[in-house]
Amino acid sequence: MSPGIPRERRRRIARDDAPAVTLLLGVVAALAWSALAQGSYQRVVSTQWRLPVLDSLGLTSAHALVTSGLMTIFFFAVGLELTRERHTGALAHWRHALPPVAGAIGGMSATALLSLVGGFVLNSSALRRGWGVPMATDVAFTLAILTVAGRRVPPTLRLFLLTLAVADDVLSVVVLAITGASHPRVTALSVAFGVVLLATILSRRRSSGAWRVLVLVVLWCALALARVEPPLAGVLAAAIVPWEPRHAPRLEDRANQWSTAVVLPLFALASCGVAWSRLHDSSTVLTIVLATIVIRLVGKTLGITSGVALARLAHAHLDPDLTWPIVASASTLCAIGFTVPLLFASALFPSTSATYGAFTVGLLAASACAALIGTVLLRLLSRPG
Repeated sequence: MSPGIPRERRRRIARDDAPAVTLLLGVVAALAWSALAQGSYQRVVSTQWRLPVLDSLGLTSAHALVTSGLMTIFFFAVGLELTRERHTGALAHWRHALPPVAGAIGGMSATALLSLVGGFVLNSSALRRGWGVPMATDVAFTLAILTVAGRRVPPTLRLFLLTLAVADDVLSVVVLAITGASHPRVTALSVAFGVVLLATILSRRRSSGAWRVLVLVVLWCALALARVEPPLAGVLAAAIVPWEPRHAPRLEDRANQWSTAVVLPLFALASCGVAWSRLHDSSTVLTIVLATIVIRLVGKTLGITSGVALARLAHAHLDPDLTWPIVASASTLCAIGFTVPLLFASALFPSTSATYGAFTVGLLAASACAALIGTVLLRLLSRPG
């Protein structure tokens, strides 16, 4: 039981579609606030703080506090889910885990490649530099939209998409940590590696929820001081401490509750506002928006389907109910996403810039198109013969 969240609210948060609902509320609030009062929105979200302690940790604004700080809780919840699946769920047997994981890698690779190619063809430095922005999928929205597709959709499709999206998010934040860090501090990075090693050794004898949280906090501070993406601490802390049935499920529930009720809506509020006045004149902005939509839809559909096909060639198991038309249609749903993509974009471009705004609009538009196309296709494929 999480003491800070009322019981009735916890019950609503426990619903599968709750993360998508709270995230959507944050998106709507951000778009409305930035459209109606852009000045006040930017002052609240982007004004730089002048506090030495926070500055040393990279928490220089409300936007940074959310994206570098609070998002760690989201990735901690994702990491706990991934660890559980690795011990007791779909990831416990590699033959079952390989198709969705290969699909995740295929979707990430295809979108990154299309972004690089599109950047050169369209002469867009933003697309070339932001090749990692379109990679990740949103777990919450994808699974919520899947429920709209109808009850006749194969039940195994949800587990397939869950595994794919979790692997997608984790791998994307690892790529961000490797490529998005600007001038990492070598000494602090060495300390961070030492913390990971020490925590791994000590965690063989400790597995309580309090120990996991302590490892999370220490890892976050080490990565923040090293100027490597601090949210990665969430995934690392969840993976380091062995999963066990006494404490891990309860901690996962708490992390999911706080992620859903607090982190996701605040992230959307801080990240999805658009500097509309900077988007009006530029063909460059239109290029980024349209290219992002195409890259997401085409890259995810072709990349995930190809990745699953390669896994099948390696004799991995794919449920018979997941036919190729269903896999391809579900792959389109995976073009829904802006949490990790915007986290990636914020590491590369100022949140007040026209480029960041163009990526925001493109990702939101691509998500809407993917939700519509994927839902229609799955409902058609799931109709009784």
